[in-house]
Amino acid sequence: MRTSHIFTAALLAASTALAQPVQYLDLRTPRVALNARVTDRDLTSPDLQVGFSNDALRGRAFGRPLNLTLDTARVRGIYGSGPVDLRLTQEEGALRAKGTFGGQLTDFQVTPQTFKGDVGRCSYQLQASEEGRYQGWRSCLAGLENPVSLSIPPTIGNDNARLVATLALILSR
Repeated sequence: MRTSHIFTAALLAASTALAQPVQYLDLRTPRVALNARVTDRDLTSPDLQVGFSNDALRGRAFGRPLNLTLDTARVRGIYGSGPVDLRLTQEEGALRAKGTFGGQLTDFQVTPQTFKGDVGRCSYQLQASEEGRYQGWRSCLAGLENPVSLSIPPTIGNDNARLVATLALILSR
């Protein structure tokens, strides 16, 4: 009997894990196409193996180690060989992140309508579309890129520190 109870419990656990809706973070530029699977526990793609917890992001991203600690006011840690220290504030209805990410200066704002600012070596100007995506342009060392499209799933968008850390990670490359 015990074996059947264990098997039933395992099936229930597996079906619960499988029932979780699949969400994707999607970034499209003329030079980049990134589509990462997002759950409440991780962010995965061929280039991303990042685990989430309530107060951390850890793993590998774009071939570099990632170890970040999150709280309501800051994101701190290491990305690659560079320090991460982003301060989070609310300014005029926008979530603002300012500091360094992977040793690169970062200063951006995000609202339900816009994403704008500098993330590492790129500057962004994106507006929300009717389809729920941010669309616009970015300027990086390689020049102006247009169009740029970004889709942020609710799993990430519902937590300010996780949102800032994930956006800085994805948009800094």
